Amino acid sequence: MAEKWISLLGGIPDDLPPSPGAELIIYLAARPGWRPVEEVRAVIPPLAEALQAIKGSPYDERLEAQGTDLRLSVTSDVVDFWQEAYRDLEKVRALYGVLAEGFESSLPTFAEWLQKERQETLAGLWATALGYAAHLLDQRRSDEAEPLLRSMEAEFPLEARTALDLADLYWRMNRPADTARVIEAVMDGVPERTRPRAMLNLGAARLRAGELEEGRRWLSALLETEYDERYWALLHLGGVEVLTGAAETALSRAREVREVAERARAADLLLMALLLEGEALLRMGKPKEAATGPLAVAMGLQEMVGRPFSAVSQALLAEAQADWGKGKTKAKELAEKAFRKAREMRDAYAASRALFALYKASGDPGALAMARREAEAAGHRPWRDYLERLESS
Repeated sequence: MAEKWISLLGGIPDDLPPSPGAELIIYLAARPGWRPVEEVRAVIPPLAEALQAIKGSPYDERLEAQGTDLRLSVTSDVVDFWQEAYRDLEKVRALYGVLAEGFESSLPTFAEWLQKERQETLAGLWATALGYAAHLLDQRRSDEAEPLLRSMEAEFPLEARTALDLADLYWRMNRPADTARVIEAVMDGVPERTRPRAMLNLGAARLRAGELEEGRRWLSALLETEYDERYWALLHLGGVEVLTGAAETALSRAREVREVAERARAADLLLMALLLEGEALLRMGKPKEAATGPLAVAMGLQEMVGRPFSAVSQALLAEAQADWGKGKTKAKELAEKAFRKAREMRDAYAASRALFALYKASGDPGALAMARREAEAAGHRPWRDYLERLESS
């Protein structure tokens, strides 16, 4: 007998038997292959009644038993969906629908299973979309990734576990306001284990979007916890303070994190603490101390761990050298190198930092104007505002 094809995504077949037989058909169609009776009964406790309800229905002859296992000889679009999931976004997008949409069951165990399956199907769609968007971003094709993500948001609901990954992609695209919007929309549903990360990212995004009070509120809440994210919160807070006239506070935060990172041998955290410490010293009018102290250590750290020098670290060192007044030619060359690297990575924020260092080394007002444009493109409001204040002073 040929398998019967049925559609379960976005609706239900019109020839389902009465409950609990309908529940049994939906379950076995969504879970193809042989299923142990114990598994089926855990979801559909009145299994004997379900089997009786199927008698005489179009599914009667398609239900097979083998020992203590059951199988339904049907093919459904649910199977097609999962065969394409994580591989072909357009096919998955075309197939997607709410599983057994409109179906309601009086069986609590089945209703719970159905809700979870609906969430899994939606998560599969989002995972495929997010994976493809990340691939586009890796290829520096944000002009294609952004409209894809926005259309997905408009068409399909978000849930916490996929929203946090979506927010990460918006952050990579220099869209901090969208990053914050997405996280805040699902914050109530974020599991406890990932809530610190969500709070950190939300606070950082609010700061970068220029919503300083909101950003400080989320990050300050993390400072009262024992989560490791509190140290990243200190750096994000210091990163704004160093640009808004509180360089001494930023320096204190940077040195606190540096001490923790050195003890823990946390290279990423240590590098960011060193860069913040160097910038704080710069804003305090201590370029020599910045260049020969934390910024030199930051360059050495990157070399020690076998990591290419970041454009931002090069730009900060070039700025310190220029402000120190020794080796302006060397500072100009380093700033130009940082700019080339930032351009290669299509990193507007790093490009802005490099151009500002170039302005400091060369005195070219055109470099400052370009730095401001890149800061705007990067979506980094505090840095952009800092550059604007320089222009007006």
